[in-house]
Amino acid sequence: MKRTLIATALSLCSAGVLANSFQHQTNLDYQWGDILNADLRSYNLSHQFYLNPVQAANNMPLAEAGFLSRSSSLLFGYSYNQFDFGNLGKTSLSGWSLGGEYRDVSHNFYASLLWTELNNSDDRVGQASLGYYLDPSWLLKLDVEHLRPDGDGSVTQYGVSTKKLMTLAHGDFISVEASYMDQANSSLGRFGVAGDYYFGRNLSLGLAYDWTSKGVFNSESDAFTVRGQWYAMPNLALRAGVTFDSLETGDDLYHLGASFRF
Repeated sequence: MKRTLIATALSLCSAGVLANSFQHQTNLDYQWGDILNADLRSYNLSHQFYLNPVQAANNMPLAEAGFLSRSSSLLFGYSYNQFDFGNLGKTSLSGWSLGGEYRDVSHNFYASLLWTELNNSDDRVGQASLGYYLDPSWLLKLDVEHLRPDGDGSVTQYGVSTKKLMTLAHGDFISVEASYMDQANSSLGRFGVAGDYYFGRNLSLGLAYDWTSKGVFNSESDAFTVRGQWYAMPNLALRAGVTFDSLETGDDLYHLGASFRF
């Protein structure tokens, strides 16, 4: 249950919107759904500090400025989650994460580290990546994930992921992502593909599909996500999404969020 919490409560803390030049981004996210036979309400706060100012190019999607800028950053996140089991009562869990990304315009190398812990527990997750920009808008990474569930020993998993931003005609764009992570102590692997279509710079709609499988096509479980983001102001983004049959819980999860950059 605690590993499920980390996956569901912290995974949707993502980048939002930006001004033409910024060094800070604050994200607020709210998730809810009926999972694990309980009513979940999850509140997430994260802040990202860029070591150098990030410039939002006039001809690129606002949401991708951090990805394209090659500016290193530090990240802190906090999550509070409440489970309502009805007649069985309520329980709450909280956790925090700390990490950062390293990249620079002088080279094509990339590195990241994220450490997540659950309060009042020995449950923790460490994630690290080493990558290379094949071109200014295409990143390829090798990923490592170290899991230490409370009282259950520890495992280390390995994977690969990539992201490519493509420019289309008439000022539109498509961002495409794919990932694979080996599932330790099992014959399964976790796969993911996602795409976001940018209608100009301010509005995007996206789809994501995640699944676990012994091969590529023999799915044991899967999840489908619909998401969207809108830049209501140059430095303010609003977003929403829904995940059907979440991989961690098998239930539907809903998401609302906002980001502010300065």
